[in-house]
Amino acid sequence: MPTTDKTLRVLVVDDNRDGADALGLLIEELGNQVHVTYGGAKALEVATAFRPDLMLVDLVMPDMDGCGLVMRFRQIPAFAQTKIVAITGQKDEEHKSSAMKAGCDAVLVKPVALTEIKAVLASVAVPGAGQAPKRAKERTGVGAERRLPIDEARRIRNERKSKTLTQAESEAAICDGIIRFQEEYLGWRSEQIHTHFIKDLLVVRILGVLTLAERQLGKSLSPEKGRDLIKQVRKQLLELARPMLESLVHEVVGVKVVSMHHDISTVTGEEVVVFSLAGAPRFG
Repeated sequence: MPTTDKTLRVLVVDDNRDGADALGLLIEELGNQVHVTYGGAKALEVATAFRPDLMLVDLVMPDMDGCGLVMRFRQIPAFAQTKIVAITGQKDEEHKSSAMKAGCDAVLVKPVALTEIKAVLASVAVPGAGQAPKRAKERTGVGAERRLPIDEARRIRNERKSKTLTQAESEAAICDGIIRFQEEYLGWRSEQIHTHFIKDLLVVRILGVLTLAERQLGKSLSPEKGRDLIKQVRKQLLELARPMLESLVHEVVGVKVVSMHHDISTVTGEEVVVFSLAGAPRFG
């Protein structure tokens, strides 16, 4: 499928998992970066971390309807000018009028045609668009992680009758998502990442996580203060990414995250993140 001449960050918000995944796959095939979230409440936090150029929002959702979500976005200065397009199965003028009053730039009716999606993508003006996204400098790893890009995970799940991934595929998809977070938001990579689902827990072990500056800080004249500062900064960085990581886990295994727990060793450079899930995932 031919790609567009610019790479956009696109957030898809829809409580229908199959529909959201299908739309996400299409937009990725057109050469863009996509994040999918299933519901309006989580979308507010995800958008703050993801910083999308375009949002495609379903109007009818149980936890927060699309109009209410768009109104919330328009009250946030960072999203006041972001392109937001409503996607709905409702064809009446009342729904379209409500969406436009809420702050949508356009309304598309399901099923949305490929030409309509291309037109929306082409209408988004982004400074520096058309340039290939820069890859962060990678640190040399001592081992290769199992990685499954989220677009490939969506494609695999969509083609299966069970609509589920295997445990190994799910762990590889989570691993890839965390690596991408490190590259895009931290500007570097750790040495190794290991992910493990244990009943209703997801355990993430990140090895070689400390930068040279952090290692020097940990050996400073006040090592206790240095270690505390490293832990605080790392916790805050992860907290900023928490909505996206929780959304990623939900997308991969179809189970919501209840809570997240974090710790880091400034001696060994190992970071551990534990996600408590609403239930044990069902793997294919």
